Amino acid sequence: MIALRQELSSDGKRYVKHAWSVPRPTDGDRAPVPLTFGDHGVQEVCPAPSGELYFTSDRPMDGDDEKRSRLWLLPERGDARMVLDMPEGISDPKLGGDMLFFLSGMHPSAKGAADELARNRELHELREESGASPMLYDRAPFRYWDHDLPAAETALWFVDTAALAESRDAGEAVRRVDLPAGRLTGYSVAPDGTWLIAQLTAWLPEGWERSRLWRVPITADGAGQAELFRDATEEDWWEPGPVSPDGSRVVLERDVVWRDGVNLQISLWVHDLSTGRDTEVVPTDEYWAGESRWIDDDSFVCTSDSQGRGIVLRVACPRGGDSSIDVLAGGAEQPWTYCAVHPAGDAFYGLRATYDHPLEAVTWSGREFCAEPTRIDGLVPDDAVPGRLEEVTTTAEDGTSIRAWLALPEGEGTEHPLLVFVHGGPWASNNQWSWRWNPWPFVARGYAVLFPDPAISTGYGQAMIDRGQQELGGAPFTDVMALVEATTQRADIDAQRQALLGGSYGGYMANWVATQTADRFRCIVTHASLWNVDSMGATTDNTEWREAMGPAQAAVYSPHRFVDRIQVPMLVIHGDKDYRVPISQGIELWSDLQLRTRVEGHRFLYFPDENHWILKPANSRAWYETVLAFLAEHVLGEEWQRPELLG
Repeated sequence: MIALRQELSSDGKRYVKHAWSVPRPTDGDRAPVPLTFGDHGVQEVCPAPSGELYFTSDRPMDGDDEKRSRLWLLPERGDARMVLDMPEGISDPKLGGDMLFFLSGMHPSAKGAADELARNRELHELREESGASPMLYDRAPFRYWDHDLPAAETALWFVDTAALAESRDAGEAVRRVDLPAGRLTGYSVAPDGTWLIAQLTAWLPEGWERSRLWRVPITADGAGQAELFRDATEEDWWEPGPVSPDGSRVVLERDVVWRDGVNLQISLWVHDLSTGRDTEVVPTDEYWAGESRWIDDDSFVCTSDSQGRGIVLRVACPRGGDSSIDVLAGGAEQPWTYCAVHPAGDAFYGLRATYDHPLEAVTWSGREFCAEPTRIDGLVPDDAVPGRLEEVTTTAEDGTSIRAWLALPEGEGTEHPLLVFVHGGPWASNNQWSWRWNPWPFVARGYAVLFPDPAISTGYGQAMIDRGQQELGGAPFTDVMALVEATTQRADIDAQRQALLGGSYGGYMANWVATQTADRFRCIVTHASLWNVDSMGATTDNTEWREAMGPAQAAVYSPHRFVDRIQVPMLVIHGDKDYRVPISQGIELWSDLQLRTRVEGHRFLYFPDENHWILKPANSRAWYETVLAFLAEHVLGEEWQRPELLG
C-alpha cells in the first residue's frame, strides 16, 4: 500500500507531500519506507499492480523551468523518471487495464486540428510568450475554491502504459477521449480500461447547473459513441464512484440539491450496467456516506460520520438479493473517525483520527465485524496533547438530543475561560483532528474549547440536516447556545470569560451570534465568513448556492441586516484568494463594523495570498498568534501584544 505524508519543505516555508510504502500485516516488523524525496514533493499517486508507481510532481526539468505537474514513473527498483509532460499539466491519474487515464487542459481552438496535441502546445506557448492572461467563458462558473478555471478546458486523455515504460516522454502516444458537450467534473474507469463513466455538467432551461453521466467506450484512437445513462434533472446531482471488479456495476452518489424548501440529501446507489437498474444501498436516513471502494463483485466499503465519531461500513449488494450494511470498524464505544479505507485481500487499510490525536495509518482483518484496527508505526509521531477530551450532551429546544466535544486543560479545581469553535460546512461534524482549527494551542494557554455539533451536522441522520437546512440562523444557533449553556453549568468553566469563533459556515454563525447575543460573549472571531446572504449566492464560485440562499433565507437570517446590534469586538479574518466565500463578504463586514457600530477593538486580519484556508506555515503561525492575542486582550483582560510576524 502507498500512503502520502505531508511534511515541511527544507526552508520551512511550505508543505510538501511524499509517497511512502506501507507494509502488509504479514510483513512482520518491517517499517514504512519513503519512496519520494525533495522539496517539490508529489501531488497524486497511482500504484500499478506490477509494483510500479506513477505519480504527479512539479519537479523542474532540465531546460524547462515552467512550473507544472508532470507524470513520473517510479519502478520497483531504480530512480523515478519523467514519462509524460503536457503543456497544461497532469492531474487525477487512474489505471484501467493497460491504459493510464488523466486530466489535462485543452484549448478550445485546438479541438479538431489535424494534430490536436501540437496545436494545443502552440496555443499554450503563444499565451506564455505574449503574456496574454484573459479567459473567455460562456457559462458559469469561472472559479473554483482558490483558482480561476483556466483558458484551457479540462479534457480527459489516456496513454498505453507500454509507451510510458519505453519512453522518457510518451506525448506522441497520448490520445484524447472525445466527450459530449459539458464541463468535465469527474470520471471513473472500468478495471479493464475498455470503458469509463464521465461526469459532465449541463444547464437546465431554468438556468441551473446539474450533472449528466455518460458511459464512454474506449478505443485505440480515443472513444466510441457515448451513451447517456443518467440525465440532468432539477432535483439531483449524480457523481460516479468506483466500478466493480468484474466491470458490471458502478457505485453512484446521489445528492438531492439544497434549494429553497428542499434539503440536501446524500445516498449511495449501485447501477447495473447490463440491466440499467438502480438500487439504493446506503440511504440518507441514517448515514452520511463517504468515499467507497469495492471489496469484491458483491460488496464495497465506505465511511460515514456517526454521533461525533466515524464508522467504516461494509455494504453487501448481491445480484438479485437484498442489500445489507454492517459496521466493520468504529462506532459509539470508541473515539475514532475513519477515512481513505482500502481493501487489500483479507485486510483493510485506512486512516483514523480523533480530536486529541492526528491522523494515523491502521490496518485490520476483514474477516470480523467491529474489528480493532492496529496502528502502523513509523509514519507519524505519537505526540501527547496538553489536556484531555470529554463529551457534553444536552437537549435542544425541540427535544432533540445534541452533543459536543470539550477539550480541557489538565488538572482540577480551576475555572477555565471558554472558547466555542463552530464548524464549517454547514454539513460537517466536529469529530476529528484538524491542523487549522486545533484546540490544543488554546488549551495550552488555559482555555477550555467546546466543539458543538448543532443542527445540519452530519452523522446524526437526515433528521439532523432537516432541522436546520432552511433556517441557517435558527435551530443551528439555538443548538449552539444550548450546548454553551450546558457547558457553562460545569464547575470547571468560567461563566463570565467566554468567546465564540468560527470559519466558513462557522464564520456565518459567529456573525449571527454577534448580532443576536448582545454582550453574552466578550468577543467574536469570524473567519472566511458569510455576512450578506443576499449577495453571497451570486458571488461565490459555484452555481448551486444561489438556489439555496434565496430570498426566504436572506430576508430572515442574513447577519448584515442586524449589524447595529453588535456590542462586542470582532476579529475579522479573510483571504483574498477565497472564492468560495469571496473577500467581498469580509470587506463588507469590516466596513459595516467601522461605520455602523460604536464598539472599540475591532480588527481585520487579511491574507493577500491565502484562500478559504490558511495553508502556508508562517501564515498559519500568524493566524494562531493573532487569534490568541485578540482573545488574551478581550477574554483574559491582558494588554494587546502585536505578533512579530505582523511587523
